[in-house]
Amino acid sequence: MSGLAAATGLNDVTTIDRVTVFERQEYDEKRVDCGEAINDATLIPLEKTPENGFVNDIDGFRLYVYDGVDRPSETDPLATSDLRCAPGYICERDVVERRWAAELASRGVEFRTGRSVTPAEYADIVETYDYVVDATGHPSLTLRTTGQTREYTGEMVALNATVDGDFSGYVNRPRIFFEGYVGYSWAFPKSERHANVGIGWAGDRRPDAYFAALVSAADRNAFPKPEREQVNVATIPKGPSLDPANVYVPDENVFLVGDAAGIANRYQGEGICQGIRSSYLLTNLIAKGNEASYPRALDSLMTSEYRLAHLMRGAWIEHEDPELLAAVAEALDGLTIDDTTRRPGTVIRRIASRPTTAIRLVSDIGMIRRLYDSATDSWEYTDENGLRM
Repeated sequence: MSGLAAATGLNDVTTIDRVTVFERQEYDEKRVDCGEAINDATLIPLEKTPENGFVNDIDGFRLYVYDGVDRPSETDPLATSDLRCAPGYICERDVVERRWAAELASRGVEFRTGRSVTPAEYADIVETYDYVVDATGHPSLTLRTTGQTREYTGEMVALNATVDGDFSGYVNRPRIFFEGYVGYSWAFPKSERHANVGIGWAGDRRPDAYFAALVSAADRNAFPKPEREQVNVATIPKGPSLDPANVYVPDENVFLVGDAAGIANRYQGEGICQGIRSSYLLTNLIAKGNEASYPRALDSLMTSEYRLAHLMRGAWIEHEDPELLAAVAEALDGLTIDDTTRRPGTVIRRIASRPTTAIRLVSDIGMIRRLYDSATDSWEYTDENGLRM
């Protein structure tokens, strides 16, 4: 997605006369099951039709909060919360990518598909092209070729599969299940009979057997169990997961976008919209001849999201209290996905309107430290004076 967005933006830059996309897979094959909930489909320049892969125009998401995983399936949740998402779709992602690539090809973009780029070929690409946009995911090909993959500060893990079943009861409002660990499971219907299901972990404590944990989540939360061969495993960077200085190689005019740049959301794992936005940001800067400002511009674009994710993770990690998380979820009921991921002021005001919940949240030294970090933009990357790089 990030690479296609970069190609879209670059193809519109008048000073660029050729755009080439290198893709290790073929677009006419089934490619991925992950990233099929796209929260802002307006970022993709295709008509929102099933033929283009936009199969379910959702109203939003329903969150369920439970006190743990050791419970019968009929147990009532501690809380439910509805988040609105007017521009959101559940997609057939491989179809979206195929149709997007076909549209770009019709506009003159060249595609070289079906084979990975070797380190030697990467060096030749860098030498040949004026601009290189690395959208190869986490860890990026750029850092792999230089042995710098340890520059990433952490990752999340997610399992996804497409299953058949009866999803008619919640086709317009997909379900997300929080169950006492740092992460969640989900059932995202593509239609009344077809859904993307999965589970992911954003914290350091993970099960010994990922597939067994997915099957157990399916049993608890009443969605169909996938077969092992159906399951796709993805690793996702914890944004901000890469020093901003590493998203741009000035001597070679190489730029990292999306997961390659380590910008996926740290508390809910979303990365598609972030990746597309990073590509559009970069290509707009290239069009203005100001591409050297990309690292700081990307950091500025993502700051509010980083800040909010840092706080939201604290509700899980610092307290480990499902009832408190349930109270936070209830406080957010009715907000939009954009509010809860990119607008910390909106979230803070909503929680502050419930004094008991707010006091419980901040009555912990870890949460107080997170509030300070968020107010001062103190993340992983600081200089010798403690200032953010």
